[in-house]
Amino acid sequence: MRIFIVLLFILKSLLNHSQDINKIDSLINNGIKLNAYPGAQLFFKKGDFKLYKSYGYHTYDSIVKVDDDHLFDLASITKTLASTLAIMKLYDEKKLKLDNTISSFEKKLRRSNKKNTNFHELLIHQSGWIPYINHQQFLIKRNGEVKKRLISNFQKNNSIQIANDLYIKSNYYKTIVKRIKKTKVDNNANYKYSGLFFCLVPKIVKMISNKSFEVFLNESFYSKLNLNLSFNPLNGNSKEKIVPTELDTVFRKQLIHGFVHDETAAIMGGISGNAGLFGNAKDIGKISEMFLNYGVYNNERFLSSNTVKYFTNPGNYKNARETRGLGFDKPRLNSQDTLYPSEKLSIDSYGHTGFTGTFFWIDPTNDFIIVLLTNRVYPSRSYENLYDLDIRRKLIDLII
Repeated sequence: MRIFIVLLFILKSLLNHSQDINKIDSLINNGIKLNAYPGAQLFFKKGDFKLYKSYGYHTYDSIVKVDDDHLFDLASITKTLASTLAIMKLYDEKKLKLDNTISSFEKKLRRSNKKNTNFHELLIHQSGWIPYINHQQFLIKRNGEVKKRLISNFQKNNSIQIANDLYIKSNYYKTIVKRIKKTKVDNNANYKYSGLFFCLVPKIVKMISNKSFEVFLNESFYSKLNLNLSFNPLNGNSKEKIVPTELDTVFRKQLIHGFVHDETAAIMGGISGNAGLFGNAKDIGKISEMFLNYGVYNNERFLSSNTVKYFTNPGNYKNARETRGLGFDKPRLNSQDTLYPSEKLSIDSYGHTGFTGTFFWIDPTNDFIIVLLTNRVYPSRSYENLYDLDIRRKLIDLII
């Protein structure tokens, strides 16, 4: 009799999960039908139950189907799963203090309005630095053509590739730093999201670790976790496994496929702490489990539990609209006075989004992880149905 009751409970649980998955499938597929994105990958963990699944195609012509190992441009998720992750490791190893000033590592900022800005302020977005610089606008002439003295259609000894048959001078990074130096600082800002600092992270990581940004991340995390997270994915993957993003009609004038969508990251050769990382939902799920377990995955410790707790919940919040972690986004009130990204998430939860249509979130209180990757910018960044349809919130609400 007892065995029968247990089997009945298991069958009921499986039936409930099956019904929930049908609702999830319907929600994501409806997004495809309404042109929110042509394809998607989903991973979620709720307690002991895990699911990863792929939907749709690379593009709306329905030629290449999205599979579980295909790679999406993660955009600003790079800030967390590359830049912040590297800083957490260096902080853990006591090679970096969060009250260190950025100018102590980037000497070009020592005689600037940014000389006293420290890592803590930058990670929590309370530095007053401006959000972004459209560096590509300085590379385009009034007639819309690129400046040939800086960009060419063939590779030279001192150039790096930014798209198909398009190369830029490799020392252009110095110009990027100079522009960052000249930008204004709002000393009255409590919270102002900025991506500028993250462009400087790869150089800082190399200065401290004596390893390139890619090597440091691979040796410390990605290879040990057996993840296919990488910059410049064409170096180790076939193009057919990489999901394209936008048809760029302004700067690179081609479909961006295999190269990073973010223009600044592209100008930096595809390796930036601001954007540039590619990956799939299953692998982001793995590294998210490491965070959920406070730095441990498969009985191996990658970060101390105190470091994970501090970066994801530093606790020095000014108000409910300005809540941030160190490098991570947090639940906060939006302009409609509702909690973003969902009322069902705990205040201890954290994650990040990416401009290309990517999203991950971790909730230790609810033992919950969700990863939703899309290429909502195909064929144009003007497509905003992903947001208009409120798919992320609805998805979280369905699962929790």
